[in-house]
Amino acid sequence: MKVYKTNELRNIVLIGGAKTGKTTLAEAILFEGGVINRRGSIEDKNTVSDYREIELERQNSVSSTILYAEHKGHKINVIDAPGFDDFIGEVVAGLHAADTAFMVINGQNGVEVGTEINWRQATANHKPVVFLINHLEHEKSSFEESIRQLKTQFGGSVTPLQYPVNEGHSFNSIIDVLQQKMLKYPSGGGKAEVLDIPADQKAKAEEMLNSLIETAAENDETLMESFFENGTLTTDELKRGLKLGIINRGLFPVLCIGAKLNMGVDAMLDFVINYLPSPDEMPARKTKEGKELKCKATDPTSALIFKTSIEEHLGEISFFKVLAGEITEAMDMVNGVNGSKERISQLFAVAGKKREKLEKVVAGDIAATIKLKNARTNQTLNAPKNSGDVIEPIEFPAPKITMAIKAKNTADDEKLGVALTEIQKVDPTLTIEYSKELKQIIIRGQGELHLNIAKWLIE
Repeated sequence: MKVYKTNELRNIVLIGGAKTGKTTLAEAILFEGGVINRRGSIEDKNTVSDYREIELERQNSVSSTILYAEHKGHKINVIDAPGFDDFIGEVVAGLHAADTAFMVINGQNGVEVGTEINWRQATANHKPVVFLINHLEHEKSSFEESIRQLKTQFGGSVTPLQYPVNEGHSFNSIIDVLQQKMLKYPSGGGKAEVLDIPADQKAKAEEMLNSLIETAAENDETLMESFFENGTLTTDELKRGLKLGIINRGLFPVLCIGAKLNMGVDAMLDFVINYLPSPDEMPARKTKEGKELKCKATDPTSALIFKTSIEEHLGEISFFKVLAGEITEAMDMVNGVNGSKERISQLFAVAGKKREKLEKVVAGDIAATIKLKNARTNQTLNAPKNSGDVIEPIEFPAPKITMAIKAKNTADDEKLGVALTEIQKVDPTLTIEYSKELKQIIIRGQGELHLNIAKWLIE
């Protein structure tokens, strides 16, 4: 894979309630981005994102999966986060690493509890949000009702940029307000045929565009002056206004897709590279001491480990985002938290189990490495010249439920201890301690499902 510059990168996280279609969407993104040549499905248990044994058994995500796609000269890093609240820690970490959140909505159900929970996390992390209304091919889907609920729940800044012409079983066409075109998809999905807007949709599309131009102008004084002077905005001005609104959370765009049919996904990827911020357009991150880290490849290197996983045959994999500088293979780094020295033995771009070797990773990019000696999730890796920097850590949610745990046989106490230590490395929202008063090991998590999954992993 080529080395992408910071302005050629986009980082998104797929969030939303369970069963909204995030993993199916991730599969379609990988297909459109050339990472896979055939789309898998949840039912066939062959998606790139849900590859762990527990996920294949349950047919839902229990851990976030790091993915990537290449599209029109850009690299799009994608984090597919679980939908169940028990795994909210994965959402929080994904939001910390991504620059924009894609909130996936089930068009049959509209705003759900999971939507509200994920919205609160995106708001707490000050992340831009784009809404994707999915499942538009289903008979009970309602785009208009979903929009009504989104505006009621999240305010008037929810702004549709597309709408379906014929949702339901015949769904295959989308009106793109920005392009003032109709996107018509073949029955198997894929690339849209770009057509003129039908006469019966023209007035609605033009009205939506005029409203959108006004909204975009409101995000910048210069754009507002141009709007008052000319009565409209140029294409470039509209793009700038929309991007500013998205970054500042003054605008929450709505796109529509049918992920299972791979409809609307190509247009979504175009939107990602044309209208969403690159990492260097986002507000600077800060260290615990208040020092700003500008996302520049020429600055001293700092990277945050936002996720750890343990894979068979590989051991620990550390996923990190480079917030400044660049990382190369065989580079020596220093852990800002504990002062330990680490050598980056290998660098990978990761898509589930697929790993592609990288020579260099620049500011703003997400990658993985293996065999770090003493580095964990939420720790900072730095170049020697700024070795003491510690990036503001991810604030994981406190546990909500407690359970005692013990080995079936006392002879297995040591094995249980090792297993619990491994799980805690992977999941910071799971806490484990030994109670001297109760003479028991106490495990705390986000919910009953969370603890049951931990139990399954131990067994």
